[in-house]
Amino acid sequence: ALHIGLRYTLPFLFVIDGHIDTNGELRTSLMREDIALTPRLRMDLMGNSDLEYMAGLRYVLDKTWSIRTHYDSDMGGGVGITLAY
Repeated sequence: ALHIGLRYTLPFLFVIDGHIDTNGELRTSLMREDIALTPRLRMDLMGNSDLEYMAGLRYVLDKTWSIRTHYDSDMGGGVGITLAY
């Protein structure tokens, strides 16, 4: 299906996204990534009009490595390691 939409950055770096597909389904979401809780701890949040939501925490070990935990209302939880290059 083809999607057409708009994405806009709100104050405090929240991003609102709205799109419609060729089936006429409208979907909106609000997200904020990389919220600094401490100098090394970051949080991501997302919710959408389908009543799905996501929350994640990332602990930065150094410039290259971090440990991440994540919960998604559809997929469940998870833990992982991130390599940034």
